[in-house]
Amino acid sequence: MLTIEAILAEYGRYYIAGGQNVARLIQRAYIAAQTESLFGSIVTDDTQFRMAKTELGRILQAFQPGWTPLGELKVSPVVLSQFPMKVDLEMSPDALEASWLGFLTDNNLDRAQWPVIRWLIEAHILPQVQEDYELNEVYFGKFVAPTTGVASAAGTSMNGIRTIINAGVTAGRISPIALGAIPADAAAFCDYVEAFTRGFDIRYKGRPMPVCMNTTLAERYARGRQAKYGRDSNFTSVKPIIAGNGDEIVQIPVEFTQHTVVGLPSMGASSKLWATPADNRKKLAKKSVNEKMVRVESAKREVAIFTDFYKGVGFPLEQAVFTNDLDLGATVQ
Repeated sequence: MLTIEAILAEYGRYYIAGGQNVARLIQRAYIAAQTESLFGSIVTDDTQFRMAKTELGRILQAFQPGWTPLGELKVSPVVLSQFPMKVDLEMSPDALEASWLGFLTDNNLDRAQWPVIRWLIEAHILPQVQEDYELNEVYFGKFVAPTTGVASAAGTSMNGIRTIINAGVTAGRISPIALGAIPADAAAFCDYVEAFTRGFDIRYKGRPMPVCMNTTLAERYARGRQAKYGRDSNFTSVKPIIAGNGDEIVQIPVEFTQHTVVGLPSMGASSKLWATPADNRKKLAKKSVNEKMVRVESAKREVAIFTDFYKGVGFPLEQAVFTNDLDLGATVQ
């Protein structure tokens, strides 16, 4: 779809070469797909990647001459899923010719070869895919089978982090750490985050983990940490929070632990905190090369641009996922 009515109304329905070029096309910044950078890759053609969880019960006991066997090995299934996604875009670029944007057109009868198409792909389509995934799918996503012939709604392409964690809580595989409401005061929120890390299972307290939260809360934690520890001679200064469209994930230390606070654009206004070790964060990918490329086809004077691929995230061992007791229901808190 091509919408240039405002350009036509302001500059007229004709093209005059006035030195205009793509340098005069100003666009807003796009948000990078930061969240999935925390996940290790599993490249597989399986839409369901099957694993098994093993657990051996207590086996050590006091000695006695008689034979007293103790211990049970439990093996249970673990399934990580990935979901098919696509981009379907079409446009009729002829409307550009008699407009200020005429420099994006060409004499080539194949509209797919016009400059506007390459510019559109590089400047907008590929970064928009990453932003859509970050803001709509990887955290908030809840898969809904598409209706034939109807474009799906945002946040329905896959099961994202929030959906997976909340399903684990409902099933009893994840036990939320009871902390109550998020404090508005920054120093009190610093205490809240420290209490969250103290609630980790003893097996994982010593393993470095990012404590993930929305970017507003991450900034609140940074300010609270500064207020609480800033006068300490050993206080570790940190880089400013990069909120929104930064490409770099900033990690702010949690004092007296190996954990760090990470603010994720994907989490929007969610009040959830979550953490799990690096080897328990996995992303699945199939046809992943297609995320960075598209197919362009022209039929008569219409141009179609499309691509498709699979993506998914998951936690092989849900017992090693830690979350607070907020934002556990259908409505985001």
